[in-house]
Amino acid sequence: MSGVVVNGVEWPVEGAQVAIVERGRVLLQLRPWPPGWELPGGHCERGEDPAVTGARETEEETGYQVRITGIVGVYSWRGLRSAGDVVYLGQVIGGAPRRSIESWSLRMCAPDALPRTVFPWIRERVRDAVDVANGAGPVHRVQPVTIRHVLGFATAWLHTPFDTVMRRR
Repeated sequence: MSGVVVNGVEWPVEGAQVAIVERGRVLLQLRPWPPGWELPGGHCERGEDPAVTGARETEEETGYQVRITGIVGVYSWRGLRSAGDVVYLGQVIGGAPRRSIESWSLRMCAPDALPRTVFPWIRERVRDAVDVANGAGPVHRVQPVTIRHVLGFATAWLHTPFDTVMRRR
């Protein structure tokens, strides 16, 4: 397990994600399984620097090559999950958008206009990413993942066909 320092405290992390922020919007990807929108990223390989993990996973999943420009924060889990994640701020320096087996679609989203089917913990991370891109400091947050969160997220998918019909009117 790797560690990342935020505000002088080292936090253990097992995963790394990258927030690409442009004009107040953040790049999200649609994962096929479990289905939902979230930031690109993945699990750290043994001994791998989490920043390297974030950049590597972003390129594998989205096609974009990124340079890590800062830390958004470390997000520790409480509840059904126990490993922590670090979210980095990233800047696109090459590549082109593409679909992958881990990412079926890409979308730039503002914090107040996220898809209904975004993973529950991503809302806070997106808001934090925009804040850090605008000059705020990195954060440490504890994010609960409970049965209530899982069920609420699962039922969000039941609403999406209705949402589509209503948008066409």
